Amino acid sequence: MGYAQAGVTEIVARAGASVGSLYHHFTGKADLFVTLFEEFHRGQAQRARQAVRGARDGNVAEPRQLFVAAARAYLDGCVQERELSRLFVCGDGPPGFDLIMRQRLREWAARNADFFARSAEPMDEAVAVVMTGALMLAVAEVSLGEDAGHARRLADGVLQVMSGIGPVPPG
Repeated sequence: MGYAQAGVTEIVARAGASVGSLYHHFTGKADLFVTLFEEFHRGQAQRARQAVRGARDGNVAEPRQLFVAAARAYLDGCVQERELSRLFVCGDGPPGFDLIMRQRLREWAARNADFFARSAEPMDEAVAVVMTGALMLAVAEVSLGEDAGHARRLADGVLQVMSGIGPVPPG
């Protein structure tokens, strides 16, 4: 069920709450949706940061490997919380949510480009663009898939492909 189909009465019933409590904490359904997105986004960012720290603690320094570690953590979160992740990528959000989502994607792409640019090895900016784009599409496909097993296999396959992406030698 998406944003448009969900009524406030049904939302509070599924949450075991009351309509009054929803309006006590949120201005309405749209505010609840955006708050859920922000919490999901923060959790996913935390997963990715922890994965990078863990990889660095394991003496991984190569930017692509660190990116793949973060991507694995992010996709794991999408697989584990597919219903919530699906809600945010299905295109059925409150008015203005598409702007919030585009802004988050721009920020994410910029952080990834900066991450690769800070590397000790010269990394091609195109690698950052390709890997970020591939991960964004993988997030959508993993989240929208109906079968959790297929979502996991797809995520693993995407991560394997990403592990092999690198700069193209000059030709």
